Amino acid sequence: MNNFVLQTYQELLNSIREIPQLKKLPVKNPTLVAGTVNTAIERLREHFGLNPFADCNAEIDFFKYEKPKFYSECIYAAELFTIESNRPHADETVVRNYYELELRFVKRFFDQYRFLYQYYLLDGAELDQIYFTAGNKDFDQVLPEAPDANPDFSAPADFLFAKFLALEKLQDHLISILYPTGRTNKPNEIMPQFRWTGDKINLVELAYGIYNTAQVNDGEVHIGDIISWLEASFSIKLTRYFQMFSEIKGRKSVSKTRYLDHMGKMINRHIELGDAFVPEKPRSVSGSKPADNK
Repeated sequence: MNNFVLQTYQELLNSIREIPQLKKLPVKNPTLVAGTVNTAIERLREHFGLNPFADCNAEIDFFKYEKPKFYSECIYAAELFTIESNRPHADETVVRNYYELELRFVKRFFDQYRFLYQYYLLDGAELDQIYFTAGNKDFDQVLPEAPDANPDFSAPADFLFAKFLALEKLQDHLISILYPTGRTNKPNEIMPQFRWTGDKINLVELAYGIYNTAQVNDGEVHIGDIISWLEASFSIKLTRYFQMFSEIKGRKSVSKTRYLDHMGKMINRHIELGDAFVPEKPRSVSGSKPADNK
């Protein structure tokens, strides 16, 4: 079943890439994207109608991780089209203010659903059976209305998670416009390129350390922004970083913050030894993925 979902999702992405772009706007036609997504989801519905989920965990995994990826493509296309088609034809200051306002709208949505957004970021599992089983009626929290033609093939929070995925992508798009990476170099100056060569989970631990100490933008920053910044800085991809943080939380040891503990230990040794200090690599965390920059 996983192979079928993966193949269907890849075919969806290929179909979206082939959708002709509008002549005046650098975005895909949201109506065509919506039709393509709905066709893919209908294929999934038919498939699981003939091949039911093996157990509750398989059902939760699908509605929590897989189906939201499909619908997020539709939401992202619609949101991006709306923003770009309403962009004012004015000077740079007005356009920048417009994009900043749109970025605040995105943050406002995350704030509106703060509990569930944190649940999404941290890959919570305690309430999965309520949030991600089809046709579940035991859920009275206010959620955005999901335009789903198949309520029996939906879970209470799958649309919301799809919207989180889409708005994070939209947030990255707006940030890239407002705050382009890089700086203007002096003539003949070559900026060094850095790669993270340690375990990915260590970088995720560092990201949450930065986030939880509120040292960036006076704490007015999302963990996703910090992850994106570290990805760009170290040429690496930290997909499913919230799952890695869940692994950190589940470590069975005296201290769960292995990398940050090692960092503090090495700084203290540097202070003690001065120039004689030689950096020491931390032991690899069992089960973590090495940095492959993909």
